[in-house]
Amino acid sequence: MKLKNTKLMAAIVALCVTGGAASAAEVVLRLGNDVAPASIQAKANELFAAEVAKRKVGIEVKVFHTNQLGTGVQQIQNVKLGVQDLVNTGYELFAPFASDLKIGSAPFTFADRDHFEAWVRSPMFERIQEDLIKNGNQRFINMGVIWRRGPYRVMIAKHPVLTLEDLSKVKLRVWEAEAVKRFWGKQGLGATVVVLALADVYLGLRQGVVEAINMPMDLIVPMKFFEVGKHIMNTREYPQFVAVSMNEKRWQSLNSDQRKAITESADVAGTFYNGQIAANLETWKKEIVAGGGTIHDVDRTPFINKMRELHAKWEKEGYWRPGMISELNALAKK
Repeated sequence: MKLKNTKLMAAIVALCVTGGAASAAEVVLRLGNDVAPASIQAKANELFAAEVAKRKVGIEVKVFHTNQLGTGVQQIQNVKLGVQDLVNTGYELFAPFASDLKIGSAPFTFADRDHFEAWVRSPMFERIQEDLIKNGNQRFINMGVIWRRGPYRVMIAKHPVLTLEDLSKVKLRVWEAEAVKRFWGKQGLGATVVVLALADVYLGLRQGVVEAINMPMDLIVPMKFFEVGKHIMNTREYPQFVAVSMNEKRWQSLNSDQRKAITESADVAGTFYNGQIAANLETWKKEIVAGGGTIHDVDRTPFINKMRELHAKWEKEGYWRPGMISELNALAKK
């Protein structure tokens, strides 16, 4: 009997040990992005996963880079359906779930980053978050420290694009979004827009399928676009942040400690991301020039004036909800 009891106790101990190991990572979250592993964004994703693990709340985050789980748009749909837990990509891609979010990718609309972040912190954006939850079954979970992408956007092209007339002669890559095609296409600023997946842009530029692409500055060197687009225009078309979006059902299934761990970890990763973006900007410029690229400043005034005309026209036509543009403009510092 004593031997049987000894075996029983050993089995119970083994079960407890096994159970304890399982509970150490009882929740596994899959986080995908659409950038190269060498990029600062990808490294911030890895740091986010490490920070969550460090907090020992029973969550493991597995990171998948370079569209391993699909394009940015596909991954957003994956998160909506619950087949993927998190996606880290540009907030602009979530516009199908929140109509007002379209203004966030409208070029030459925000006065500066302060204006942009005042919008991100405003009741306007709170309504966007509510729409995202309702229509997209997901939420942005990195709204503490804003991941400041870029730190600004540029246009990469095979030849200089410095005026509206230059732009009218360009085949410009855009992602699949009605708003972006409207803003940059013939009914907007005048380019010929071509929808092309980000993973196909390098070859597309090299072969002439497209002649230009708008990108955040931080992705040019890691994705080697300056090798095939030798002209970099400092358009600063709009400020950006990189969203980390999580499936709403998954979020609601977490306890308070787990949610806190996720948001705190996102803040740590965001602080790292912002610091690295700022610290590497001059290095990227030097690498672009050393690789044969030319960086151009652009007179933004004609582009800004054109967009003001378009916003007034589109609001009158019902594209923008009444009063939204005025509400947005009121957030800018005088």
